[in-house]
Amino acid sequence: NRFRNRVKEEINQVFTQLVIVLAEKGFITLDVEYIDGTKIESKANKYTFVWRKSTEKNRAKLINKIKALLEQIDESIAQENAGEDNGQSFTPEDLKNIAEELNRSLESEPQPETKEQKEKHKERKKQIKQLKEHADKLGEYDEKLRILGDRNSYSKTDHDATFMRMKEDAMNNGQTKPGYNLQIG
Repeated sequence: NRFRNRVKEEINQVFTQLVIVLAEKGFITLDVEYIDGTKIESKANKYTFVWRKSTEKNRAKLINKIKALLEQIDESIAQENAGEDNGQSFTPEDLKNIAEELNRSLESEPQPETKEQKEKHKERKKQIKQLKEHADKLGEYDEKLRILGDRNSYSKTDHDATFMRMKEDAMNNGQTKPGYNLQIG
């Protein structure tokens, strides 16, 4: 492997020259490209996989929770920000900004004196905390979707590995395992 890495440029030049010579001699044509691939098993843990469908489903549930929470919060700041988004989508930064503004408005209010005021104050603090937690979770889901790209799965420990059905297995049952689909043209 060290040898290949050391002479990588030379190997590419020799391969290119060989293809050109074979094409000039008429042994090959460059009209058709042939591709072959093989699946290689990864050492990634098969229980560390992130699936696109579950991520999208859980993200949609979280968006609904966020909308419900913003409806519960009757502060004008939250309503203005929710109106800007038109209820379609939120970014974690939007939610954190809303939570910070709510926190500032809560701190600027006088200290609650009655039991009802104290309960209302405590409920608002709880809602702000939930909003921050939802923002973090939404950021986590967005990051997972970014890593997924156009794939359906990836391993948390090896982002290049994908969950796929393998041909060879000790039990010959073709389990789905983490692996790579290597292709050469």
